[in-house]
Amino acid sequence: MTVIATAGHVDHGKSSLVLAMCGTDPDRLAEEKRRGMTIELGFAHCTAPDGTVLSFVDVPGHSDFVRTMASGVSGVDIALLVIDANEGWMPQTEEHLGILEVLGVPHGVVALTKCDRVGADAIDARAAGITQRLSHSAVAWHGIIRTSVVTGEGITALTEMLAGLAGHVATARDGLGRPRLFIDRVFTIAGAGTVVTGTLEGSELHRGSEMTIARSGRVVRIRDIQTHGESVGTGTPGTRCAVNVTGASTADIRRGDALVAGGEWHSTTVFDATFDVLARADALRRRRGYSLHIGTNDQLASVRVIGADEIVAGASGHVRLRFDEPLPLTPGDRFLLRDPGSGTTVGGGIIMDVDPTERIGRAKPDGSIESQIGGRGWIPLETARRLTGRPLDDVADGMWADDATVAATREYLNAVAALEPDGMENDPVAMRVRDQGITPEPSKERDTVRRLVQRGILLEHDGIAFHRDVLDGLAGVLTTLWAAHPDGFTVSQLREALAVTRKHAVPLATCLDKRGWTRRSGDVRKPGPRARADI
Repeated sequence: MTVIATAGHVDHGKSSLVLAMCGTDPDRLAEEKRRGMTIELGFAHCTAPDGTVLSFVDVPGHSDFVRTMASGVSGVDIALLVIDANEGWMPQTEEHLGILEVLGVPHGVVALTKCDRVGADAIDARAAGITQRLSHSAVAWHGIIRTSVVTGEGITALTEMLAGLAGHVATARDGLGRPRLFIDRVFTIAGAGTVVTGTLEGSELHRGSEMTIARSGRVVRIRDIQTHGESVGTGTPGTRCAVNVTGASTADIRRGDALVAGGEWHSTTVFDATFDVLARADALRRRRGYSLHIGTNDQLASVRVIGADEIVAGASGHVRLRFDEPLPLTPGDRFLLRDPGSGTTVGGGIIMDVDPTERIGRAKPDGSIESQIGGRGWIPLETARRLTGRPLDDVADGMWADDATVAATREYLNAVAALEPDGMENDPVAMRVRDQGITPEPSKERDTVRRLVQRGILLEHDGIAFHRDVLDGLAGVLTTLWAAHPDGFTVSQLREALAVTRKHAVPLATCLDKRGWTRRSGDVRKPGPRARADI
């Protein structure tokens, strides 16, 4: 199932087009029907002739409601740009296109509406002009369909084109398999309770699981999930979901909140990012009071340009943004900035670092792991994963560090071991463990073993200690194993290669990790920093 968002100037027929395709009027409010214009986000769905289900988010076209429009198109896969065949390209057409581009909407289709009111030659000229305007767009546009909700012209063709495009669109997934739902509606259903809706992203959402409202930290439980009015046990990313939750009322949740799995996301009030200023916008400068849009959330933010005084129209640069209410973000998230004073869109960008620690004069947010968490020393693996959004591997005992930190740590430990003023290198316990090789027995001299471990002479796991010389002597065996298993070897393969039992193979593998010869990645061992240095 693919979510499609409309875009385009006010009164160009977006809602009427959705009604013609779906049979559902996305304008549900009495005020919308009285004024004849969309004010809030509207929702509808239809099934194409080939069976593809298309889910639509209908957005307002009036300039007063651009903030609502921005929340509607965030995270969608396809844009439906609606242009009146008579009026043609208008100011909100231009602004909506810019928003689609900076928010990274990948695909789009143009619908020329009200074609029953315009002659064929004029329509040809209009289509040619639109093609020219979109020729350099960052969105991949897949055609212009001529339509009329009065005569029915092009309605089926448009539905079929969107269905065909939907079949080739792959919804992006979170690198750590984390679901996130930015909420666009909150309401109560009698007998059910609180319901929130939004476009699910990242990963699956399961009935019965516990989630957290990121802003408040309130824990809720998912009672039910519906997609297009039907209950489903699991919501899939890239679909519209209505989620019935327990543990919170409508007073506790608002549009712009995010529903996430507790402890899996880094909530932040500052980030570094790349930024593109729209060609017709004013330059971006250091100041407070910009309107920041991420997902369905919008709030005021202060901006500082990194490495320059400003970013001029049509140019790109790097920025640091600060705001008040924390958001669960990850590198790669898209955002939009608007100027509330002028009511215009300035541009948008991609988040590179959700926890910047460098002074702004030294910051170089390029999205690399080194720029995000390098130089922080040893940090818990789960923290490293949250800050980068990547499934990083364990370096040692549930901790992560960059290569420079690992090398410095190894150098320090080697220096400490080299001192050994009390002669513990020749301690009888150390000698006995070394002589026992790869099948040592647990030692009863616990105090001595502890001191030997502190000096790096022995490495221990689950009560079994190995001498560092024994571990270093396995370099040739490890090289042979990696030659046979380039993607890493398992504990069982290590056990077979050394002809030992699992009793010794498991702690041996862990001690090889600690020594730096290996690095655990899931169920396999890959070359660690010491092995890479030898290679």
